[in-house]
Amino acid sequence: MGLLDDLKNKENFVHSSRGKCTFCTFLATISKEEAKLITERVEDKNITSSSLSRVLRKNGYDLSDGVISRHRRGECLGTRG
Repeated sequence: MGLLDDLKNKENFVHSSRGKCTFCTFLATISKEEAKLITERVEDKNITSSSLSRVLRKNGYDLSDGVISRHRRGECLGTRG
């Protein structure tokens, strides 16, 4: 199989069946004040997902910039309901 076959195969693009996204789960574990502030930072388009990830990792929360980016774009299960 080549690229064309893989692109035609819809099974290669099935959505994840995982539960709530890692970022949504994280928000539920921190204080309301922290959750409010981190949500404000996530909504600020001038702040990169990478910088948010660095701050969170520095404070013991292992959240990748990819997880944050997916949440920001509304592609996580938590933001889709």
